[in-house]
Amino acid sequence: MSDKLQIADTTLARVPMFPLPDVQLFPGAILPLHIFEPRYVEMVDHVLESPDNALAIATLRPGYEADYQGRPPVYSVMGVGSVVAAERKSDGRWNLLVKGLIRARLVDEYDEERAFREINAERIDDTESLPGDPLEARLRSLINQLADISTGAKDALNLILAQANNGAELTNLLGAHACSDSALRRRMLECPNVNTRLKMSCQHMGRVLLEVLEAPSGGRETLH
Repeated sequence: MSDKLQIADTTLARVPMFPLPDVQLFPGAILPLHIFEPRYVEMVDHVLESPDNALAIATLRPGYEADYQGRPPVYSVMGVGSVVAAERKSDGRWNLLVKGLIRARLVDEYDEERAFREINAERIDDTESLPGDPLEARLRSLINQLADISTGAKDALNLILAQANNGAELTNLLGAHACSDSALRRRMLECPNVNTRLKMSCQHMGRVLLEVLEAPSGGRETLH
């Protein structure tokens, strides 16, 4: 596998797409995957031999069950990452770790030349975030408060704080690891405006903090 943790525009011009229900891949986050369907086992074989080991993770639209074996619709904005670890099991299945690197938008999908789906995607760049943004400071304060009272989530929240160097990274890691609302996660993934994501994250963390504070003491063991 490649040591380069980047996705070239030439790679995005034809990248394998793995559609999943209620799953989003955020930049900077690690997504574990267990691959067992034959078409996606073939996809992994292809990805591991391709430049950047790139894989797009798309979210299936509601109603996908009726055409799951075909090409059910997906949301157009998705995460694209690189496979950073791969373990092939004796039965041919794969365990993967995919690191999210960028947001991308589906431009079009290629005809069925392989068993898995391939797309042409375009990169979506974040707006710049300013150092010392008061919203980032507010969000870090909320996370610290949650870490203090949600003992079961303390380590995870502190790790998010330690790994995020700016507001963009902080909102991405929160969306990936501290948001159980799939609709909100998708909205956060689809939003390239860092200031807007900070506002969304502050509102979400504020609601979670209030819920934890109002819950019985047993409810403070984990972050919901």
